[in-house]
Amino acid sequence: MGKTTEIRAMRAEDLAAVLEIQSCCYDAAKLESRESFLVKLEASPATCFIATVAGVSVGYLVAIPAEEGRPPSLNEPTYVPPPAANALYLHDLAVLPRARGSGAAAALVAAYFHTLRLSQARFGCLTAVNQSSTYWERHGFRSTSVADAEAGCMDTYGEGAQYMSLRVSV
Repeated sequence: MGKTTEIRAMRAEDLAAVLEIQSCCYDAAKLESRESFLVKLEASPATCFIATVAGVSVGYLVAIPAEEGRPPSLNEPTYVPPPAANALYLHDLAVLPRARGSGAAAALVAAYFHTLRLSQARFGCLTAVNQSSTYWERHGFRSTSVADAEAGCMDTYGEGAQYMSLRVSV
């Protein structure tokens, strides 16, 4: 691509591009609806980002306040941040295959960590899918267990999904 990647806050009008990017990156079992993305964006607009190159959306990152050890289910039609939120849950990161190597993923992850440091969260967490846990380990995340009550939600992420967490340095 050879052009500069820009990161900005996601807006509702970006959701068509988000859905297109998602469809290029995930199998049908992991696709989320527009409504699912919209409720997360509305719940935490300051923690959802779009990556553009030459004005074209090439990637996105959705993060939401959550409780560590309690990941939200995939493709939920509602989302209300828990009152006891102590984590910033990186719900989804996707970059178009043609934009891989452009720096879009690194810029989106940097935006996440910048936001995490500015937040009151004590943890960063995510669910690694598609054998991505090694990638996330390079960023400091480690595999951890989920609360017993939340174990079933991990099934929504597909076989091999791995919940990961890191403690925020103060």
